[in-house]
Amino acid sequence: MLGRDETTESAPDRRPEPADGHRTSSPALRWALSSFAVLFVIHLLDYLDRWALTGVLPRIQRDLELTDFPAGSLNFFFLLTLSVVGPVVGWAGDRVRRTWLLAGGVGIWSIATVGTALVQNYPQLAAARLVLGIGEGTYGVLAPTLLADLFRREWRARAMSAFYMAMPIGYALGVFGSAWIARTSEAVLVGTPLEVWAGWRMAFLVVGLPGLIASVCLMFLPEPIRGGTEDVDPERARAAEKVRPTAADYQDLMVNSSYTYVVFGMASFTFAFGGFAFWLPSYLQRVKGFEEQTATLIVGGTGFLAAILGMGFGGWLADRLSRSNPRALFLVPGSAMLLSIPFVLIGLFGSSVPVVIGAVFLAEMLMFMNTGPCNAVISNVVTPNMRGVAYAVSIFFIHFLGDLWSPGLMGLVSDSLGHPEVMASWIGERLARLGITPVEQQDGSYRNLTAGMLVVVPAIALGGLVLLAGARHLPREMALMLAKLRAASAPPKPKPKPSPADEPA
Repeated sequence: MLGRDETTESAPDRRPEPADGHRTSSPALRWALSSFAVLFVIHLLDYLDRWALTGVLPRIQRDLELTDFPAGSLNFFFLLTLSVVGPVVGWAGDRVRRTWLLAGGVGIWSIATVGTALVQNYPQLAAARLVLGIGEGTYGVLAPTLLADLFRREWRARAMSAFYMAMPIGYALGVFGSAWIARTSEAVLVGTPLEVWAGWRMAFLVVGLPGLIASVCLMFLPEPIRGGTEDVDPERARAAEKVRPTAADYQDLMVNSSYTYVVFGMASFTFAFGGFAFWLPSYLQRVKGFEEQTATLIVGGTGFLAAILGMGFGGWLADRLSRSNPRALFLVPGSAMLLSIPFVLIGLFGSSVPVVIGAVFLAEMLMFMNTGPCNAVISNVVTPNMRGVAYAVSIFFIHFLGDLWSPGLMGLVSDSLGHPEVMASWIGERLARLGITPVEQQDGSYRNLTAGMLVVVPAIALGGLVLLAGARHLPREMALMLAKLRAASAPPKPKPKPSPADEPA
């Protein structure tokens, strides 16, 4: 349990400068921003390691002779352990020093990434993805709780959006960088004694090593006070930090309407975007005819720019509008999700390269607008001593109901609707009229990845509607959270002294 340890007591009052004009000390602001920078860089490495597989997936499928369904199911193994370990890590993170737990998680995922370079078959590759999920699940659960204790409510949507911008940068570097490393290593190492490491194996070696260094750095990152950025005195925040949630508190979390709506809305987004991003490089190569280098560059570049603009604008707009209407933390992401649907369809069925690239960019930008506001909602309606579990449970459900299944399901649809006999049926005829046709692969088989990609459209619509529906609950539950925190940190009332009339004769 982290009580008043050396780190907590030696650190200044860790409240970044709020937006309402009440300034705090510059050391506190510098401390918050420097800690943010460390967390951001490691979050970038998190997503770089996670998405390196996508950039070299066609190469792995050829080398290990994998069809779309087993290839898509690789994400299942990764997200399975990521989701399962989350609640355990969240419970521990509410009680012990979080930075040390983070250091262990980063080390585990980096070892798993490097180990992927050694696999020889599909079971070994699946095992490496399982271990990767353990490490990345630790970071995904605990890092947002540190951010919530570094930045006040007025800044949180922007801080969360800025933090999650590491996702697209890591995605872009993972997809394009791994493909580039694979091509470059083949050009340099083929014909030498190191030829065995050429290609996708070298990509995993290179992207996995920086995480081992980051793991050591995290051991020295200071730990902020839980609840230190809420509207309570720092000493009372330290007192509340020691209060442990009861079983009733955890039961209340499950019936917290703002929390449940935002989790299910994010699960729908994760289902859609996780599957869309996983298969997009392969879709551009196999269906649109793009070269591997061009496809990975487009996917990485559009994903990076879309997320920077989408997360930045979404966080800024939600923070600005929520000053007068807290419901904006729901309304902004919900509306943006629904607006992204036409651009997804244009990107899939567009006939010209500029149209495809532009539509994919706009679709991803609008979907990314949910990230900062939705994570800010969780911080705003959950007391600080429960945020680890709250984020862990949210991560479990957004992956268990989301991208745990979508890449594999999309691959299954692609394989199933690619068979000539299926396309000759009445279902296939109707799909063909809509332009949803299979494409012949290098091995002579047929796969219908267009049909697989369309699986994401209903999920996007569902996510947008769920977020819009959750807006009405937010003001009441934000006020309730602050009331609980103040009650937990209040000093006990002195017992009244007995009056002389009450004393025994």
